[in-house]
Amino acid sequence: MMLEKDNQFNIFPSHIGLRKYIQYYNIVFPEKDTFLPQYTLMPNACGTLSLAFDGNAVKAELWGASLTPIPLGREPNRYHILLLIQFSPYGLYQMIRQSQAEFADKRLSLADIDYELCKLLHQAFVVSETTAGLVNSCEKILYQRMEKQVVSDALLFAAAYISDRHGQTQVQEVARQSGYSERHLNRLFLTQIGMNMKNYARLIRFNYVLKQIQTSPCFFAALSQQAGYFDQAHFDKDFKAISGVTPQQYLETMSDFYYDGTEVYPIISL
Repeated sequence: MMLEKDNQFNIFPSHIGLRKYIQYYNIVFPEKDTFLPQYTLMPNACGTLSLAFDGNAVKAELWGASLTPIPLGREPNRYHILLLIQFSPYGLYQMIRQSQAEFADKRLSLADIDYELCKLLHQAFVVSETTAGLVNSCEKILYQRMEKQVVSDALLFAAAYISDRHGQTQVQEVARQSGYSERHLNRLFLTQIGMNMKNYARLIRFNYVLKQIQTSPCFFAALSQQAGYFDQAHFDKDFKAISGVTPQQYLETMSDFYYDGTEVYPIISL
């Protein structure tokens, strides 16, 4: 394949008609030392489709919703081109239409999960000549999966309620506001996102904290209060339990980590 290189990292927002399910496309042209040995992806409750070309063949994978940090290290440096399609938390269910509980925290061959989708994306990856052309081809393929909504309206409401409050809400309140039982909502979350409501809210709050650290320096004591933690000790403990490092360690080594801020639309122009 002869994909024209624009920049090393090329991020494209999805079409407005897909935005509920697909957050963005990232096309990367790694170089020898682009990714460091300690490079780690932070958990964000989202699934990803990954296509990687190593000079000989294209490797297509489905990455289920991440619940824990994913150490990648130098692995991406082996590839000439990487295409990462980042979904919303329930976007992968809309696309694949299979229980996400089976995929959470796993990397699986896309061909084993959805051979037809794998074949179509592989073809687009191979024949596209520009990054924009590749994204447009993927959009056409993925848009066909959006004609009929399969994600539950109850889940959409509950997920939005949690996200709008940056994860600072109790599952009992989500159930009360939605009019559905906790048991029913947890069953939907497990099937359509890959985790229960409590863990989803926890990751939403964690990523809210990461965004605050990333965009504006602040005191952790103030941030812990802003994020709804009982005190800074609780904040530190929860942060390390999710990320594997303390907030202070994360702040000192932010370049070693990648998190999906999802706020790509205000800063990207095509």
